[in-house]
Amino acid sequence: AERAIAEGDAQRVGSLMDRAQAEFDRCLAPICPRELGAPVLHGLLSDERVRRHIHGGKGVGSQGDGAAQLLCRSLRDREELMRIIGRELDMRCLPLTVRPSAR
Repeated sequence: AERAIAEGDAQRVGSLMDRAQAEFDRCLAPICPRELGAPVLHGLLSDERVRRHIHGGKGVGSQGDGAAQLLCRSLRDREELMRIIGRELDMRCLPLTVRPSAR
C-alpha cells in the first residue's frame, strides 16, 4: 500500500482497501459478529451506486457501522458520490483531497 501511494496508483490503493476490508471481515468480524457485522458499512461498500464511483473502500476505526473511507475515481465521481451518500443513502459525507507532496 505504501508503494502504491508513493507511486500515485489510486486503483491499486483502492484494491488494497477492498482487500483489507475483506481480510478484516474474514479474520476478525467473526469474533464479535454483533459488534463487527456492520450491515450498514457492508451495504455501503457493496452498493452499485457507490462502487461505480470508487476504486475501493473500507471501514475505519473499530470497523462497526461508524465510518468508511472511499477512494473516488475522480473529483467528478466524488461530487456525485457525495450527492448519492447524502441524499439517497441519508448519510453524512466529508470530502478529503490528498495532494502529492514535493520531494
